[in-house]
Amino acid sequence: MAHSVFVLDSAKDDYREIRKQVRIKFGAKVWNDSELQYKEVLRNIGEFPFAGFVPDEAVKLGLQGIRERFVGQTRVIYEVMPQEVYVLMSVSTRRDFMTMLTDRLLKG
Repeated sequence: MAHSVFVLDSAKDDYREIRKQVRIKFGAKVWNDSELQYKEVLRNIGEFPFAGFVPDEAVKLGLQGIRERFVGQTRVIYEVMPQEVYVLMSVSTRRDFMTMLTDRLLKG
């Protein structure tokens, strides 16, 4: 049975920021290809949520159910629940995940 996939508002903000950066640096064609990859990853997460990798940072923090998938140079971080999957954030591989997570927690 497929899981329902929910994208948190903070992850939507991350997505918009990545879209902006990709369009500026690489153009609309590259973004259109990336967007198709994002959509495929979200569908795949719903079908096979446990197929993603467990991020090293989640292990270090003792977080359960956290997984990641990659879209190009972006880590899509999500949490698997019994019936749902929550996309928590999208992080460029060029950014430090722990710093971004800390900033996100301090803003909230």
